Amino acid sequence: MGITLKHLFEKKITRQYPEYKREMPERTRGMLTVDMDRCISCLQCMRVCPDHCITIVQDRRDADGSGKPRPYSMGFMIDDSRCMYCALCVEVCPVNCIYHTEEFEIQAYNRLDLARQFGEQAVDPTVDPKPAVKIPFSTAGRKPPIKEKKKPTGKKAPATAGRHIFGKNPDG
Repeated sequence: MGITLKHLFEKKITRQYPEYKREMPERTRGMLTVDMDRCISCLQCMRVCPDHCITIVQDRRDADGSGKPRPYSMGFMIDDSRCMYCALCVEVCPVNCIYHTEEFEIQAYNRLDLARQFGEQAVDPTVDPKPAVKIPFSTAGRKPPIKEKKKPTGKKAPATAGRHIFGKNPDG
């Protein structure tokens, strides 16, 4: 009770939230963002995401004039309503074009408003971006092996077979 009475009569400290924001720790994971100029459209972030919150629309272009078309990201969408901020996409990106920002305040009246678009082409946020499951090459086109049923031989097992108590056979 003494601690309660002590805090009851102390001066109250109230911080007005929108004007005075708390300083966030150094490793805070905020919203994801993408640097589209550095993205090589390898689709690694989309494959590794456990929540399937990243969708990439890919095309092939000859951007550097070498005559060899390379993958290019036309559209990139991050659905913040699905993201759990695990940073797996950040770790797997070979060119570090996807990263967490310090912005953490996300609000919307509609769930579809939380899907942020990057790039030239808009991506439909209502389509589930779950990648197709690939069948391993070794089992592709093969039927599972058929197991043959054993025919009964007419012989009965002895009545004591399989009855062992503490590793000892009762007959011997």
